[in-house]
Formats: sequence, structure tokens, C-alpha cells
Amino acid sequence: MEYPKEFKSLIELTKGETRSELIGVGNPTSNILFIGKEPAIPKEKECQRKLEIEENCTQWELNYYQKIGFNNIPSMCEEGYEYNPLFPYKGQKRTVYIEKIVDDKIIPIRGKGGTSRTWYQYQKLWDLINEGENASHSNIIDYHEHCFSTELSSANEKYSYLVNSIDCNMSIENRRELLCHPFYQRFPIVILAVGHYPKEHGIDIESIFHTKWEEPTRVVGRFWYNVHNSLTNNPKLVIHTNQLSMVSNDLLKEIANRCVEFKNHYKISLT
Repeated sequence: MEYPKEFKSLIELTKGETRSELIGVGNPTSNILFIGKEPAIPKEKECQRKLEIEENCTQWELNYYQKIGFNNIPSMCEEGYEYNPLFPYKGQKRTVYIEKIVDDKIIPIRGKGGTSRTWYQYQKLWDLINEGENASHSNIIDYHEHCFSTELSSANEKYSYLVNSIDCNMSIENRRELLCHPFYQRFPIVILAVGHYPKEHGIDIESIFHTKWEEPTRVVGRFWYNVHNSLTNNPKLVIHTNQLSMVSNDLLKEIANRCVEFKNHYKISLT
């Protein structure tokens, strides 16, 4: 697999003092970037945090120099499976996995072999963008092959309201410059699904992505989204909206329609 030239410099940058910072997961050569609030990892899952966040840069470095591609990664049900950020948890079922922790023990409730609510919604949005409302959905989560995703903050907890505010502020400050890196700037379509984090943490979307807000805010039921268009000669669509885990299908459809209009107008390939 040939990685973008900007990806190598991002790896080198992240190997420095910010080595534990998250680069992201999914396809670095794609044209869609999802940005969420933070990883939904409870603090008691230290092994998961180390695997998915602290070792993320090291994993990407190995992928880059070994030119690891999707075909090199076995699925979760195959012998030799190991977590890889290029296609994390390959083979996950297209269903939402729910669990609870009782006396430090993890008890599955439903959706065994499935994924998080946020990734499930990312999959739905990708399907709508790629195939439209009448899409023949895959039985597995495969949007990682066609999109890349990262987070505004790497300070993690199961839910945003549980994240320590000081840790969150520090992480966002560390990552603010990171998101200005040419690798993240190369994506023509950015779904900034972070709710009111920009207002709460002083994040200037227009400055980071060199865009202009297309007023007014679009309201879809009790949800909303803002459209930002490029101020440069390079086409860019940034859609700032609610965190996607619990949003309506109507919102996802409107966002998908804007993405489709944009990619058709500028003849941008998404697969």
C-alpha cells in the first residue's frame, strides 16, 4: 500500500514529545475524514487505551515502512489476528455492542462481535454517501477501507461527561496544532462530529481548515449541522455537527446529500 507523502512526516512529528497522541484509524489514502470528540474507552480498560491510543503511532510506523495493506490484515475470526489501526477489529458485525462492568468484570448485554454506537453511525453515513438511501448494507463494519477517523481529544472515558476537564483541555491544546498538519488538511471532505466542543474549547474551525461558514445553521429535528467551504483553490467541505452516536437518520441523510453534491461537483473519487 502506498501511503500519502504527508503521512510519513505526521508519523515523525508524533514520534516526538507527543508520541502517545492518537493519529487515527482507517484508510490514510481516502478522501473522507471523520473527527470525533474523544475515544470512548473507560479508564479501567488500560490495555485497550494502550493498544488504541498510546501505541497508535508505533503501529502506523510499522504499517508505513512495511507497506501493510488491507489484504495483509486478517479478520478477528482468523488465525493470526492482531489489532491494526488500518482496519481496526476487522470483521466486526454491523451491530451495536453493549456491555456493562460489574465488580470489575465485563458483562456483555447484546451485540456480541459488534461495534460501538459511533462507529455504527459512521458506517451508516458512509453507506449513504457511497450508495444512497437504498444502499445494500454490508453485514460487517467496513467504512475503515474508505474513510479515516481521528479525535479532537485523546483524553478518554466511556462518555464525554466523564472525561476530566483538565485532561481534555490539555489534550485538545496538544492536538490543535496536530490537526493543522498537511496530512489532515489533504482531505476534501471533513465530518467534524464534535458538537459544541469548538465553542467550549476555543477551536477556530475556519482557521484550522481554511474555510468559511456558510450561514445559517441547518436544523434537522433536534439536531443541527454547519457547512464550511474552502477559502483556497483546493475544494474542501467541512461539516460541523453533533457527535453522531445518537443522531437521527434524517440528519445523516442530509449530511450525506451535501457530501454527494460536493464530490459530484468536484469529481472527487471516494472508493
